[in-house]
Amino acid sequence: MALGAGLSRFAADGAIAILTRDMAVPSRIRVLPPLLVNKIAAGEVIERPASVVKELLDNAIDAGRSEPLTGPLEVTVAFDKGGTELIRVTDNASGMTPEELKLAVAAHATSKLADEDDLYNIATLGFRGEALASIGAVSYLRMLSRRHDAEAGHEVRVSGREFQTSAAAGCAAGTTVEVRDLFYNVPARRKFLKAAATETGHITEVFTRAALAFPEVGLRLINNGKTVHNLPPTPSRAARIAALFGQELSNALLSIERNERGLILHACAAPPAQSRATGTWQYFFVNGRYIRDRFLQHAVKEAYRGLMEPIRFPVVFLYLTIDPHLVDVNVHPTKIEVRWADSNLIHSQVLSSLREALQRADLTPGLRTDRARPPIDPAEQDRLRREFAELLLSKPPLLQSPGDYSNRPPHEGPAATGNHGFAAARGEGGLQADRGMGGFHGGHGEGACTPPAGPGQPTLRDAAQMWRSFYDRPDRAPARVDSPVAQQSAHTDGPMPEPWRAPDALRAAEGSAQAGIGAAFGLDPQRRAIQLHNMYIVAETDDGLLIIDQHALHERIMYEVLRSRIMSGPLESQRLLLPETIKASPQDLAVIESRRDLLERLGIEADAFGADRIAVHAFPTLLREADVPAFLRDLLDRLARHTEHEQPEALIHAVLDMMACKAAIKAGDPLTPDEIDALVAQKQLVERSSNCPHGRPTTLRLTKSDLERQFKRT
Repeated sequence: MALGAGLSRFAADGAIAILTRDMAVPSRIRVLPPLLVNKIAAGEVIERPASVVKELLDNAIDAGRSEPLTGPLEVTVAFDKGGTELIRVTDNASGMTPEELKLAVAAHATSKLADEDDLYNIATLGFRGEALASIGAVSYLRMLSRRHDAEAGHEVRVSGREFQTSAAAGCAAGTTVEVRDLFYNVPARRKFLKAAATETGHITEVFTRAALAFPEVGLRLINNGKTVHNLPPTPSRAARIAALFGQELSNALLSIERNERGLILHACAAPPAQSRATGTWQYFFVNGRYIRDRFLQHAVKEAYRGLMEPIRFPVVFLYLTIDPHLVDVNVHPTKIEVRWADSNLIHSQVLSSLREALQRADLTPGLRTDRARPPIDPAEQDRLRREFAELLLSKPPLLQSPGDYSNRPPHEGPAATGNHGFAAARGEGGLQADRGMGGFHGGHGEGACTPPAGPGQPTLRDAAQMWRSFYDRPDRAPARVDSPVAQQSAHTDGPMPEPWRAPDALRAAEGSAQAGIGAAFGLDPQRRAIQLHNMYIVAETDDGLLIIDQHALHERIMYEVLRSRIMSGPLESQRLLLPETIKASPQDLAVIESRRDLLERLGIEADAFGADRIAVHAFPTLLREADVPAFLRDLLDRLARHTEHEQPEALIHAVLDMMACKAAIKAGDPLTPDEIDALVAQKQLVERSSNCPHGRPTTLRLTKSDLERQFKRT
């Protein structure tokens, strides 16, 4: 802590005495000029354009709640180029007089605190009086305001160093704040701003939090002249959630109400089936203020414990109303953290409320088909049809040549590999999904992830041949014909693969490979591994037992194959006959634009489709049976969580982790004896097979000595 700030804080708490010798030397302690003070405050409060939007939204909402209005409060947020060029926030609240307008841009000037006691009874969003002065110190600030009972308005302008002008101006009743060229005089801060798409995502998130906290306020968001959100006032929080995140999620939410021991709790909690890949879908509000709090996060996590995978996060909108004396919001410059007078009460009430609601609810997920769509009104349907037609006209034909259904050049098509249709493998080197989320398909390409093989050691090509014995069996259930991918494969004029046959040479090669792999494991070729509880595989070895977690091992296999393939080129993808359309937030659209190169490497072709949707034109062959909307939502959540300056290897690792987990067999999937043997065989053919990509062990070894000790034979 700087000496000046520390002494002033101590002086505020009580008497302080400083003893020093009076020496005729120049003073090294000086009072900072006001501009520098405001820039220091801006460094804490104004981190990025989204911080400006938050402060101005807080002021507008506070103004609308301070005095009664003739109608609902309406607030419009407009910005250009991620907020670096322009941010404009307009409201129809009570407005300010010319004298109040001049004071509003002064440092530590506020209408929300009158004395020291008010600091411990804060019922407004803003209270420090730092925001406007800090914003004016690092931008060109212009404010216009008019009281409803006044004939004319007034404006003030502030530019960095000085208060420029104050004059009468014509304007509507209410207040408008314009911020231009943010950080123009702080080049270091401006240099470290992210791309416009990233800053747009942060602004949209701030807007979303305000919209969720105050559904009774009409809110409008405009980006580069285009309306992103137009949210009319509504008394229903569920209706506001539906407007922001879609009717499907809103319909699935469980409404929870509790009023106990001075704490009023309202929550909208989604069933475990609606879980997400990140925790950004958990919104916590205290007296209308969005916060992040570890006690609330832990309570939500405990309430859902055992109902979903540990790596998933529930969707929860939690609203708490509590006496302001029992919560301290003045603990962080951005006012996003709080301290509780009784944190145990908060934790226990949230935990018990959610747990009771989940226990009462029927959490059985409904059956969904690939073509299921939430209902939309006729006007929206007509708009989508028009945009869909324009989008299709701008795209290349679906088929490049007869019999070629991938998006690769013709010379790499199925004719070159001997495969046809959707099941063609372009050197994936081992495993392709053929059983939806729980199966594999063997490839024969040269791009296989094959470790150096010693004398007599089976290669991945040998194992791939072995996998074909149960991937292409004629008695396997056909792919779903209701999916867009399967429909494209069914409506083909190209040659189709011949029915599977197991030639003698192939069976001999499989037997040879299996024997070699068995020797590497200490397995007798005549012994067969068994599956327990559709979850674990137990195999006898020369010196004991091998216990394998089928999902963890196959996840590692899929990850290594994907990693090898993506380092040499894009993953094989399949163009969809009818693009999948997914409702998306502006942040999702920004991620699609900023991460386009990575998505193409993953075999995903997706574009913005209107103002609030994404159209998926191509999807990885490996995940062709996956739920496209759910997978893409999780992928966009993960990509949004990673910063632009993060190492590319770390980002690719995180994405491949997710893809491998989605494509691997699951705990609970029954396997045939051939599938069990083939999965065990793959363990020796990939690197780091002892652990899955998340670090969990894939295999446990129990020796005969261990067994003898347990049975007291030693």
